[in-house]
Amino acid sequence: MVRFNRISAKITAGVMAFVLLLALVTGALVWRGFHQAEQAAAQRSADSLQTQSRATLIQLTAQEAQLSDLELQQAARATKIAADFIVQAHASGKMADGSAAPNVVFQAAQLTLSENGLLYYDANPKRRTEILHIGSIPPDEVTDRSLRDSAILEDLFPSLLEQTQTGVGIYFQGPQLTFRYYPVRGLPELELQNGAAEAAQTARIEDFLVAPNNNPQRKTVWLPPYLDDAGQGLLVSADTPIYYGDEFQGFIGIDVSLTRLIERLSQLKPTPGSFAFLLDSDGRLVAVPAERVAALASRPLSAQEQAANGLLGAALNRINPELATALEAAQQSAPDALEIALNGQPVIVTRASLPNLGWTLSIVVPLAEVTAESQNVARSIEADAIATVRNTLLIMALFFIGAAAVTLWLSQRFLARPVTDMLSGVRAITAGDLDVSVPVTSNDELGELAASFNQMTDELNRRTRQLAQTSAELQLKETQVKMAALEERQRLARELHDSVSQALYGIALGARTAQTQLERDPARLGEPLEYILSLAEAGLSEMRALIFELRPESLQTEGLVAALTKQSDALRARYKLDVTTRFDPEPEIPLEAKEALYRIAQEAMHNVARHAHATRVELSLLNADGALTLEIRDNGKGFDPSREFPGHLGLKSMPERAAHIGGAFHITSQPGAGTVITVTVPKG
Repeated sequence: MVRFNRISAKITAGVMAFVLLLALVTGALVWRGFHQAEQAAAQRSADSLQTQSRATLIQLTAQEAQLSDLELQQAARATKIAADFIVQAHASGKMADGSAAPNVVFQAAQLTLSENGLLYYDANPKRRTEILHIGSIPPDEVTDRSLRDSAILEDLFPSLLEQTQTGVGIYFQGPQLTFRYYPVRGLPELELQNGAAEAAQTARIEDFLVAPNNNPQRKTVWLPPYLDDAGQGLLVSADTPIYYGDEFQGFIGIDVSLTRLIERLSQLKPTPGSFAFLLDSDGRLVAVPAERVAALASRPLSAQEQAANGLLGAALNRINPELATALEAAQQSAPDALEIALNGQPVIVTRASLPNLGWTLSIVVPLAEVTAESQNVARSIEADAIATVRNTLLIMALFFIGAAAVTLWLSQRFLARPVTDMLSGVRAITAGDLDVSVPVTSNDELGELAASFNQMTDELNRRTRQLAQTSAELQLKETQVKMAALEERQRLARELHDSVSQALYGIALGARTAQTQLERDPARLGEPLEYILSLAEAGLSEMRALIFELRPESLQTEGLVAALTKQSDALRARYKLDVTTRFDPEPEIPLEAKEALYRIAQEAMHNVARHAHATRVELSLLNADGALTLEIRDNGKGFDPSREFPGHLGLKSMPERAAHIGGAFHITSQPGAGTVITVTVPKG
């Protein structure tokens, strides 16, 4: 049984009805004159063309709305990913490492106040992002938290912005309007020059659309279009709020260029006089081709409104109240197309919603251009009618039978089948199959539509895979961080148990001995007291070393020599080794190099204590011949450095740390001959 709600059945029925009507009219031409038949056939042709054009326009509008929605939603999704990332990082305690990123701002102390006192900003020429803070709000702990929490976005922002097709900038804004923006565009100078810094002195985040009082649903908010004062052209921004539990912590935003969207709307012209325009959920004009601004308005426009972006962001009911009322009524009754008079000209207006944004795409087509082809049909009918009069009714009948068969075949082959294939593809995507493609069987509009559909599915498939890969990488990194933290806690627990807890146990035992000695022979009380003091000093050295390991930033304040001294004291106290040191004055090298040398020495001395069975260790840090040399020498049992030692990551991490700072790592050892580890770092 044929379902009449299929477009192929409708097209077939329409073509058959058209051929039948054409045959009846032609017969009437023979009996009553071809002039009356010409007029009737022309009217039928116009109606058929209008019906078919309406269906095509509705489908084209819906397809274009879906493409625009996917493109804009992709940009908004980038803000949601960044917002979720910073919330998860805060919840897990994961923070960016300030010592490993010297060009990243982590606290307000790194900012510079402008001469006029209007703006705090990052003056570092090597900065990766722009940092702005309003001068009227003195930086405090809230400012530092915003800078510290958002620093983790430094590496995420470039990859998110690269994944969007139309995004030109992505940013974080904290509760005090502390602003972190990527990429670097010289915003501090621009804000001070154009007066934006002065205007921002009275700004409050509570007045923003994304703030809790304006956005209790915590959803992504789209702002009205605006012309960017940094030269990025016409932009629209999407903001996603950040909450730590129920505490509002600012938002992540992205600036999206409307230039590409407007260019595509300019190309969206089913007929020469048609044009498209886009409205947001509040009925404001988001995009319209510049050459069609006057055609959209129902009143004379000012010189400013006639500019390329003069009407963008304005409400449609202020530009054309009649059109706004008609579209509002159509939205309530849900028709996909309506016929109205636009500035006195009959037009067909098709509309489709962008489902995720609540925006509306409309295409305006002059009705005269839709039905213009009917005049050609009328002239053709007239020519055929003159010839038909000269021929017999039998030849006429045979002609119409053949014409009907060919017309039905052509409509099925070149119209109904491509539309059916396209519908099947759309249903497959709706069901989640992004690998679907439709055959491109022609070079006309349907062929272009099929090719565009295939490009869309390929792009959706590619971006879905990218998002899946990005998610997997983030999960892997999070797991690695958690494992590293667990291993560090376990190591510190072992160190505390093996050193400090043992010292405390010895102190307690010595105290009991002293108490007993006090009762029996007070003259011999000095021996247990000296034992207690030696254990206390050893425990204190161990505790200082462990605290230093927990606070590697102390390298910057106390220096590498102090750090190595504490490490050697701890080794001497814990393992009763003969540790000799030789240190030149504190070297003038970057903090990153100091930390790497400290970690290498720490790992080497731990290996001596645990594996070498040594009694003497020599530790030196010498500055000579334009290079800094760190050497750890022991008299232990030695080993074969060419062998593999599964599970001993230190032997692999030490040369990696040396190579990272541009140094040379060398290890000399053999069984029974001790071990010498040397790291040489060139200066300058």
